[in-house]
Amino acid sequence: MPLNIGSTASTVQSVIPQICFAKDFLGPAKNSDMEFDFLPSVVPLVVIVAVATVALTSVMTPSTVFMMVLPSMIVFSVIAFFFGMKYGEFNASP
Repeated sequence: MPLNIGSTASTVQSVIPQICFAKDFLGPAKNSDMEFDFLPSVVPLVVIVAVATVALTSVMTPSTVFMMVLPSMIVFSVIAFFFGMKYGEFNASP
């Protein structure tokens, strides 16, 4: 069975830009004077989760909210915060 070298090279060339994008997206920011302010970034996130938790306790039992919903909201907010921070670093880098 002959080996088709041309299709392998085109497949590798189509994957390389995606790998470079992922490396640049997950890598540190290239701008050294960029500063991260923790408090102004996290306070709105904590307020949103707290308000949602209080609002959901009026709809569901508090034990359900605190044992099931709140942990999943916290995990989702941490993941979304991480990707948002990396996206901002990627767009701010030259």
